[in-house]
Amino acid sequence: MQSIKPAETTPLKILLVSPQGKLDEDSNQKPLFHMALGVLTSLTPPQHEIELIDEHFHDEIDYEGDYDFIGITSRTIEATRAYEIADAFRAKGKPVILGGLHISFNPEEAKQHADCIVVGEADNLWTTLLDDVANKRLKPEYNSKDFPPVKEIAPLDYARIAKASKRVKVDGTKSIPIYLTRGCPFNCSFCVTPNFTGKQYRTQKPELLKHQIEEAKKYFFNPKGKTSKPWFMLTDENLGINKKKLWESLDLLKECDITFSVFLSINFLEDPKTVRKLVDAGCNFVLAGLESIKQSTLEAYNKGHVNSAEKYAKIIDDCRKAGLNIQCNFLFNPALDTFEDIDELVQFVKKNNIFMPIFQIITPYPGTQMYWDYKKEGLITNEDWEKYNALHLVIKSERYEPLIFQYKVLKSYVDVYSWRYIVSRTYHNPRKLINLVTSIAFRTHLKKQIATFEQENHMSPAQLQGIK
Repeated sequence: MQSIKPAETTPLKILLVSPQGKLDEDSNQKPLFHMALGVLTSLTPPQHEIELIDEHFHDEIDYEGDYDFIGITSRTIEATRAYEIADAFRAKGKPVILGGLHISFNPEEAKQHADCIVVGEADNLWTTLLDDVANKRLKPEYNSKDFPPVKEIAPLDYARIAKASKRVKVDGTKSIPIYLTRGCPFNCSFCVTPNFTGKQYRTQKPELLKHQIEEAKKYFFNPKGKTSKPWFMLTDENLGINKKKLWESLDLLKECDITFSVFLSINFLEDPKTVRKLVDAGCNFVLAGLESIKQSTLEAYNKGHVNSAEKYAKIIDDCRKAGLNIQCNFLFNPALDTFEDIDELVQFVKKNNIFMPIFQIITPYPGTQMYWDYKKEGLITNEDWEKYNALHLVIKSERYEPLIFQYKVLKSYVDVYSWRYIVSRTYHNPRKLINLVTSIAFRTHLKKQIATFEQENHMSPAQLQGIK
């Protein structure tokens, strides 16, 4: 393994870019900065100058800028746009470094658009890379496997991130990203985490976390806005690997006097004490992957032995009464779900006034076991990365024509964000302001998306009438 090189290098002017895929959604839930770029900014020695560009906030890119190099991170949906930006800079003679989830699992594809690619976590290779850029010896590839493993996660330098980014202070209706942990010990087939950040579970030191939260408040929160507390989005892959660890994290967050949102398994929410701790700590909502309410589908996802529609409904109602919103994610698979199943799910969402529901079509993302399995079996029909937004069908379907299935899901998605159900959810759920603001943002985006879908695919009146 290579050793980490010292940080005393010639000052560099660095541009770090978070691209937005053409079909990526504009959501009120987007955090103020990309976590990977925030980590890199925090790890960069102080003599270097950094500028952060985030296209999710429609930042303009200066292709004439005098940068020593451009670093671009990319998920699958953003890969095509990342390559466009990279090609434009390289055409002007500027060196480009590509990294992130998609690049790490598609290195040969990415190399065509970059002077250098980074594979895996960049924490322990970043200063070496900077030193190599400064000394004109940049290598074509830096792989985290060639460096010491990342055993401690870096604290975020919010002062420096604020200086580098174009974001201004916000109230509690916009989220500030933070993480308590990184990694996940589990191995879900549809998740990229174990193959990227690994199964090693690493945690922030409590005293460092408290300092970061205070710094984030100072540089990113406007206390004179609509809310008295800032909203932090926890970007942890899995905060709750067990109840003891989860309770420790919640006790720590309670001391910080904030509101926050977090991803958790629905099964943690069966425990009243855990729900109470979440509410007391300031959790405004939990995102939980329910996937389906159909028993046979849950069993296909290895969830049927512990979950059911009745159980979900009880958990959601109990959490609501305790003051906690549950944002539910549902997954549609044409091999498992009929149009009647989708209609039944829509009624479940409406009946239970589910907070900001998310509908997605099953998508095998590169880097997941699901992708490798589907690829091997010849089930992937489309690798246009722009369409990997979980609202396009990119796998074979024996039951439905892909466009019709996509339209059914999208139309159902719009349906649960009708004004009637937005009002009903806002009335029945706690944290009404964030419920209303985010629901309106969802509705606006989805209405635009379905209109574009109908126009681009020339949906005939007969097709539209046949999908209720």
